[in-house]
Amino acid sequence: MNKIGIHFGYFNRDWDTDFIRQIDQVKRIGFDILEVAPAPLMKLSKEQREEIAGCAKEQGIEFTFSVGLGKEYDLASPDEQIRKAGIQFTLDTFEIMQEMGSTMYSGVDIGAWNQTYSYGVLDKSAEWKRSVESVKEIMKSAEEKGITYAVEVVNRYESSLVNTAEEAMDYISRVGSPNLKILLDTYHMNIEEDSFEQAIKLVGDKLGHFHVGEPNRRPPSTNGRMPWDEITLALKAIQYEGAIVMEPFIKMGGEVGRDIKVWRDISKGASQEEMEGLAADAIHMLHKKMQQ
Repeated sequence: MNKIGIHFGYFNRDWDTDFIRQIDQVKRIGFDILEVAPAPLMKLSKEQREEIAGCAKEQGIEFTFSVGLGKEYDLASPDEQIRKAGIQFTLDTFEIMQEMGSTMYSGVDIGAWNQTYSYGVLDKSAEWKRSVESVKEIMKSAEEKGITYAVEVVNRYESSLVNTAEEAMDYISRVGSPNLKILLDTYHMNIEEDSFEQAIKLVGDKLGHFHVGEPNRRPPSTNGRMPWDEITLALKAIQYEGAIVMEPFIKMGGEVGRDIKVWRDISKGASQEEMEGLAADAIHMLHKKMQQ
């Protein structure tokens, strides 16, 4: 059975949070995984991170790491110092992952998040070349530490580098590391792919991580617009055994609302209890469809 997770931002208005409280929360709802971002954890002491890791182990909750690299860490930047800073940030994250028992690193991790071209382009080979060279350097450490590095296929409004499954397959082939995989996300696929099924089957055994959510970033639902039967049947067809992690963002305000661009109350006034209920319903739906 695929383990089901949720991104920690669903419950927060700001990225800094009480991780121990969140571990208890996701355990109670019925999740197996809490997906976290490295930056808030970097602000904590090693002792604090060890306490969080110990709590997660007691509760049977795993961590996966998801990043949206800032422009100061852009691995595709023409500025060598920025690329070096991005490589170091990633290597520092790997150290924290080892402290906390995590082996899955994913997200907008090959270039800057929410940074796209400001002019029309016909050729992005220079950016690809710089990004590939940066990631090749990073993969030496990922392979040594047993970390899977999943490249997220992101829509055109959040990244210019890799927008489709086809591009992602080309990208990882250029890096050439066994630990480099692909992250597909239904929210982004809904914008960019011709077919959910074809994209999933194209990636096949290179699929290392999978994000789910509705087109408006609500939790997965039988009342939503995503073709969950098509999606889950394709995952089963490629014998995907990895994690399925929800990435819903439905509350306005704070750093999360700003960065994800939530400009209205998508939750329609949902209380914390109601938000937990939506997440629990999504777990039930995904388990049911993956087992049919």
